[in-house]
Amino acid sequence: MDALQNAMIEIIVFVQSVSNPFLDSFFQLITMIGEDTFFIIMVALVYWCINKDFGYKMGFAYLTSGVINTVIKEILRVPRPIGHPRVRSLRVETAGGYSFPSGHTQQTTVFWFSWMLRFRKRWLSIVGLILIALVGLSRIYLGVHTLLDVVGGIILGFTWVYASNWLFDWSVRKEKPALLAVFVIPMLIGMYFFPTATYYKVSGTISGFWLGYMIEHKHIRYSVEGTFIRQAVKMTVGLAGLLAIRIFVKAILPEVLFSDFVRYGLMGLWMTVIAPLLFNFIFKEGKIEKTPAVQG
Repeated sequence: MDALQNAMIEIIVFVQSVSNPFLDSFFQLITMIGEDTFFIIMVALVYWCINKDFGYKMGFAYLTSGVINTVIKEILRVPRPIGHPRVRSLRVETAGGYSFPSGHTQQTTVFWFSWMLRFRKRWLSIVGLILIALVGLSRIYLGVHTLLDVVGGIILGFTWVYASNWLFDWSVRKEKPALLAVFVIPMLIGMYFFPTATYYKVSGTISGFWLGYMIEHKHIRYSVEGTFIRQAVKMTVGLAGLLAIRIFVKAILPEVLFSDFVRYGLMGLWMTVIAPLLFNFIFKEGKIEKTPAVQG
């Protein structure tokens, strides 16, 4: 094990041997596309403005992947290379918790592989693979992960997209979104065993997202169609609401773990139910009893 750890450090040192101010800025910018803010904006864009069904499917894969990543980190407790005398670490504020697997790399893989499977375009696959590789490399260059962490994140990301899509498609074939409880309920039980802020936040988001999915699936007629102005209004209002919940709800709730669960649960509900209802009100749209089943 010591030999493996030493080899991983040597790889970081080798990658950082070409470091300079330009690459420092470049890889810090690249690593940002593996962070939650980027994914929240992109999932919201897809769900509100492009393809609601794909937004559900990709959102479920991304959020549940976050739980898987957190659980593995908490079980294995692999220390990060941060603080090693031969490693220079940058943007350490994005490096919370343990090291294996790389969350940035895993979530980037889940996001882009979901697109690659959905649209099956060669150019999109090339772009996605390049971005996955760049985010993984950025985590090594920045000295916050090892190559093993990155490879583990990529493998888990690809694997989990298949598993999550199978589970999601199964619930669609049965026309019962409640079947997704086979993942959500164990995740909620896991809150007892993994009392960390990261776990509670992602658990809350999934719970709100899933509850909103069931409500919207049955009762809300929400259409992603619209002019450019309408889409711009939806994104502006929707993201402003998410930001308000993230900031102001935090200010009024007590500083305990369950507050993180509640706050992020509200964000999941906002994205799937509250914001679509608000969009319908703004644009005077009605509702039907049930939306078409998600395809693929």
